[in-house]
Amino acid sequence: MDFDCNVTTLKSQTQINSTVFHQVKMVSMCVSCTLNTVLSVPLLLVIVRSPSLLRHTRFLLLTHLLLCDNLQQLLWTITAVLLRSREGIPVTQCLIFCAIIQACSLVDLFLSTALAVDRFIAVRWPLRYESLMGRRRKRTVAAIWTSAVVLIGVALCINLSTIQVDFTLPRCRPLIMSPCLSRTSALVLYYTVGTAVLVPLCFLTILGCFCLLCWDIHSGLPCTRRACVTLSLQVAQAILFSVPVVTNSYLIPGYLHSDALDIATTITYNLGVSLIPLVYGYRSRELQQRMLQAAHWNKVNNRSLS
Repeated sequence: MDFDCNVTTLKSQTQINSTVFHQVKMVSMCVSCTLNTVLSVPLLLVIVRSPSLLRHTRFLLLTHLLLCDNLQQLLWTITAVLLRSREGIPVTQCLIFCAIIQACSLVDLFLSTALAVDRFIAVRWPLRYESLMGRRRKRTVAAIWTSAVVLIGVALCINLSTIQVDFTLPRCRPLIMSPCLSRTSALVLYYTVGTAVLVPLCFLTILGCFCLLCWDIHSGLPCTRRACVTLSLQVAQAILFSVPVVTNSYLIPGYLHSDALDIATTITYNLGVSLIPLVYGYRSRELQQRMLQAAHWNKVNNRSLS
């Protein structure tokens, strides 16, 4: 479907009253950001205050995952507040905000994949775990952040050089700019190939680890109900997390995107993000023990001070 690139055409792609739309987005993001912060801060404090935990690959990955999620939620909330107060956002600012948020999404996706591989190796080959994962944890984290920044940085440069327009957008949604692009533009091709390759590869890896662990459990590998529930929650979190990555991509034609889909995608993504500290943090027996110890020490210190 072809459109002319002008303000009137872009505004015609909005279906919900802008005030109502931005109010719903702002409230949902504020609630999600607050909830995610409340859930993440205790875990981060326990892990950071325990250097021995950071020597474990899964806890190092979890720390970066929680920090990245909180950064992304904060940026999304700031964008929602700006849109609510201004009823629009300049094209350049929107593209920059979206690039940073998409970089965080890629980091989240890569870290989730690394966590799935880490758990698979820990369960499948516990005696070889340290040699396979322990020595590579810092390089793995550095590679994840670097690759995400490079990929999104290239996309942002193509964005800024391709979209030569300067006006206020009613929605900060990069796909609303699709009328300004041809189907063979470098930006569309870059995003389409990236989404069609990276996202399926990551989720096939997560799914493969899950299926192999389920097969081992079925074949007689000792496993508790708690472990089965944790694996199921990890799959649910990955599915919820993946929805926005696909719906916000150029794999779906621009005319199929709508305000209602945008709101539904945001809420789905927020649910996936909120599950991360619950699935990877609070279900860990080691972190539970550390948090109980920290709470006990605080009580002892408070009593001694009083």
